[in-house]
Amino acid sequence: MEITCPTVVIGHEGSILLWYLPNAISQAYQQSEVWNSLGLLSIPLQCSLKSNGMGGWQNNGENFHNNANLKGTINLSPTWFQQGNDAHHPKASLLLQSTPQLKEVCEWLQCMAGLQAVLLGALCIMHPKMYLHGWEAITQLRSKAATWQDEDMEAVLPMWKLVYSSMSVMVNHTSPAHKDMNGQKVWLDTLLTVSNYLWLHFLFLELRIWLQYNLGTIIALAGSALVHQVDSVDGDQECLAYYM
Repeated sequence: MEITCPTVVIGHEGSILLWYLPNAISQAYQQSEVWNSLGLLSIPLQCSLKSNGMGGWQNNGENFHNNANLKGTINLSPTWFQQGNDAHHPKASLLLQSTPQLKEVCEWLQCMAGLQAVLLGALCIMHPKMYLHGWEAITQLRSKAATWQDEDMEAVLPMWKLVYSSMSVMVNHTSPAHKDMNGQKVWLDTLLTVSNYLWLHFLFLELRIWLQYNLGTIIALAGSALVHQVDSVDGDQECLAYYM
C-alpha cells in the first residue's frame, strides 16, 4: 500500500513506531542551505567510500549511485564508544577530533543549526520523553568532558545543537532492507531527505507499505523495530539521519 499523506503507525503495545511527515521542509530552503553546504564535506564523503564490500553496507561503494558527482556516508558524534578502542569513556567521532577536515565539518554543523532546531521541535512533539532524556544526557556529558579532560569533546559539544547523540550524512546512497541494531525499540530515529530527484519510495517490508519519499520529507521511525529499505534514485539525494 502506498502512503502519500501525513501518517502515524502505532504498535500493538500502543507506542508510535512511525511518523511520516511529507514535504515538511521547503524545497528552496533545503536546496540553498542543506544541499549546497555539502561542499564542506566533499573530502570526507569521498574518503568514506570502500570497495570489495569493506565498511559494511553503509560505506560499500556498490551501494551508491554510480554517476553521482558527490557520494558517500559519514558519521558524526560528539561522544560515542568507538569500536576497537579500549577507552573507558566515549570519544568524539574521528571527523570531530583534531583532523585536517575539522574546520569544514564544524562549519557545516553551524550551517545546519537552523534546520536542526526545526527537527528538534518536531521530536519534542513526537516523543517528549526521548527529547528530555537526550538533553539530560548531553548536559551530563558536557560536565563529564571537563572531568575527563577530553579537549575534542569539550570543543564540539557546545556546537552540537541536538539531543541525538549521533548522526549520519548519506549522499546518493541505497539502503538495503535492514533493522538498526544499536537503538532501543521505543526510540525514534529522525530522517530528512533533500536535494533534486523525481521519485523515491521508503519501504517497510513487514508492514507492506511504502511511503512516497518526496524532497523535504521527515520520517521518524523505530529503526530497531521495523525493517526498512530505500532504493536507488535517478538524481541527487541526501539523507540526514539522526539517532541515539
